[in-house]
Amino acid sequence: MTNNKLISIFIVTLSLFFLGCVEEKPVATPAPTATLTATPTAAIASPTVVPTTQMPTPVPTQIREQKLYTSDVDELYGFRKVTVFNGSAPYSNYTLTINEGDTVKWRSVSVDNYVLTIVSQEGLWNNSSSRLRHELSYFNYTFDKPGEYEVYIKEYPRETHQKIVVNP
Repeated sequence: MTNNKLISIFIVTLSLFFLGCVEEKPVATPAPTATLTATPTAAIASPTVVPTTQMPTPVPTQIREQKLYTSDVDELYGFRKVTVFNGSAPYSNYTLTINEGDTVKWRSVSVDNYVLTIVSQEGLWNNSSSRLRHELSYFNYTFDKPGEYEVYIKEYPRETHQKIVVNP
């Protein structure tokens, strides 16, 4: 039993000896450092106070998503109805109210494939580009300026004209 104690004490001592030698680093001579000495001054300077101005908190601007309105057109009813993706179209009495930057798409729903030409009384576009030649053909226009605009079907001028009110 004493042999076991002696062996265990010997092992512990030996392990402590080797553990102390593992991370040994050579000792270097410390370099001398300069010491600062305080010199008295004639007057103690007081801190300078800088006035601050309050900045107004910026108000986040609403970014409005532009919408695409689809106006169905045929030879019997003229400008039949208006729909908009993800919303409701403010369309009554052939008047569509939209915002600046919105696009209107006129789509022919003529079953007999009559040619329909959408004309702007204000001359906003070339009439040859707004010719709807067959069913489901379409013409787009983006309204960039606020105002009131009127469009009609060239082949059926007696049909009720469509009025478009563009808000800023």
